[in-house]
Amino acid sequence: MPVEIRAIEESELPRWIAALQVPFFVAEGDPGQQAALRRAQYDLARCRGAFDGHTLCGTFRSFPTELTVPGPQFVTASAITAVTVLPTHRRQGLLRRMMAADLQASVERGEALSILIASEYPIYGRFGFARAADHVGLSVDASSARFTHRGGGTVELVDRDVLRNVGPGLYERVRHAQVGSITRNDFWWDTTLGIVDAGWPPPKGIRYVLHRDGRGEPQGYLSYHVDEKWEDRVSETTLVVHELLACTDDAYVRLWRYACEVDWVATVKAEDRSIDEALPWLLEDARAVRQQHRTDFLFVRVLDPSVALAARRYMRPGRVVLDVRDDAGHAAGRFALDAGPDGAACARTDADADVTLDVRALGAIYLGGVSLRTLVAAGWAEEEAPGAVRRADALFASDAAPWCNTWF
Repeated sequence: MPVEIRAIEESELPRWIAALQVPFFVAEGDPGQQAALRRAQYDLARCRGAFDGHTLCGTFRSFPTELTVPGPQFVTASAITAVTVLPTHRRQGLLRRMMAADLQASVERGEALSILIASEYPIYGRFGFARAADHVGLSVDASSARFTHRGGGTVELVDRDVLRNVGPGLYERVRHAQVGSITRNDFWWDTTLGIVDAGWPPPKGIRYVLHRDGRGEPQGYLSYHVDEKWEDRVSETTLVVHELLACTDDAYVRLWRYACEVDWVATVKAEDRSIDEALPWLLEDARAVRQQHRTDFLFVRVLDPSVALAARRYMRPGRVVLDVRDDAGHAAGRFALDAGPDGAACARTDADADVTLDVRALGAIYLGGVSLRTLVAAGWAEEEAPGAVRRADALFASDAAPWCNTWF
């Protein structure tokens, strides 16, 4: 009997979670308890399972979120997560079938984009996704980090409940300005802060620091833990940043200063930071900050170019005709984009193409994180009219690097 792909029923949610835990190497967390916890959060119509008889051998979930795009403007996107196939059923096309069903459902709902975080890089390009926003990991030599200015305001240690109260509002302020950001719901905050046990508890010993401006208003926060280590009575302790979020420049400086000036801390490490981080430019010796790695994070798949391209804003006025190739057919066609800083219009056209590009290329340039010129060199796009790639790059460029620091 062939494997069936369908939405799960409520009674199947514990089995679905149990199947999810195997490929993700989750050894703890009772599936029944997790099902009860997550039932109110999950739209079961968007939770798919692969059923081989009575065996639930694959999982797939999506949910709507708001993605910040250049402007800044906001687009509803389908966020894909919880994608697994049991080791006993790999290489049978189950992921392809679950993905195809979800993308088609997104099209029918009118969602112009799908987004995801890829566990393995090669997989999702087959379905039209491309990396659109990267992360960097930073390491700071705290002993040599001398700041060129102190930053205004004050910092204070607070407890988890205080951060739970003020954190969401601060994040919303940043999200509305930061291209690539997505929404965080109450469940995200409760599980991330360890208020609710979601099966992936945060590390022990997390500290929370709140920044206030001169009027006493919160403007940012830092969460961190410390890995203490001594060698011959010399501290080799590392402060690990979980999140440093700042609504103002003063908050950014002051919170980084706190992280780098904690006694006994030799190294500060921070993952999931923007590729456009200002920290090195704040130090007398920028070499105190080292980029340990740069990795892909947010992947974008355009489903409706007319809606997606009209939703964002562009650096300058201009027009470009894009001929989009899409093997799945969702985004295929020729589109005329008339764009500018104040708005844009995009519609299908019979006009001659300026650029021919793969749907992956469209997703990659959508947030302004990579140039079309680079993708032409990589064979993802072709210039059809002289100067068209330069014109398109001038339109799609962003004044700040896209960044998403919310795992989903």
